Amino acid sequence: MYKFEIHLHTNNCSACAKSSPREYIDAALEHEYSGIVVTNHFYHGNTRVDRNLPWRDFVNAYIEDYLEFKELGDKYGITVFFGIEEGFAAGKEMLVYGLDPQCLLDHPEFLLMTLKEKYEFIHECGGICVCAHPFRDRSYIPDPNTPPNPKCFDAIECFNLSNTIEANEKAFVYSFNNKKVMLSGSDVHHAKAFGNAGIAFDTPVTDYPTFLEKVKKGDFKLIYPEF
Repeated sequence: MYKFEIHLHTNNCSACAKSSPREYIDAALEHEYSGIVVTNHFYHGNTRVDRNLPWRDFVNAYIEDYLEFKELGDKYGITVFFGIEEGFAAGKEMLVYGLDPQCLLDHPEFLLMTLKEKYEFIHECGGICVCAHPFRDRSYIPDPNTPPNPKCFDAIECFNLSNTIEANEKAFVYSFNNKKVMLSGSDVHHAKAFGNAGIAFDTPVTDYPTFLEKVKKGDFKLIYPEF
């Protein structure tokens, strides 16, 4: 099996994270993961990047962490892909896979797009949109039990290591009822928690188009702990 962590935050780019790219590479090697999608908090999230920067400077600062991560991955044989986690409503967030950083650099209007507009833009750029932890219950989320429009997502994060069992169960039902691909991610903020979630492929996945195609088809197995 070829395991991927697909929801991960680093301390260089996400204000709430504790571990560096190197620490995560070491954890991936220890737990025999083949790949990682780096999904740091973007502009409407708990980012560490200064939002007062001009748009292109902000995006370039944001992707620096991914570039460091990828360089380490290439050195140690771990596939590293670029992703983002972006807020789109009060406490609600999406994971985006396959969005080229150049698309972000060229489109500062991304910040002002509605959820539907973001979904269409992401598709135009060749990416896919995932609803992250749709039923997360936190003090900063005013309506945790109301999920966003499923038509604006290609897949649902049904298992999130940071969520309660009840919230994950609701996400599974939500995904099943809407016939969406189900995903699992650690939402890992510390390397010590690495290795408990993700997806696994039967064959090696070393390029992003193959990863995206397999995710869209649901051609993988979910990784999650037994309770």
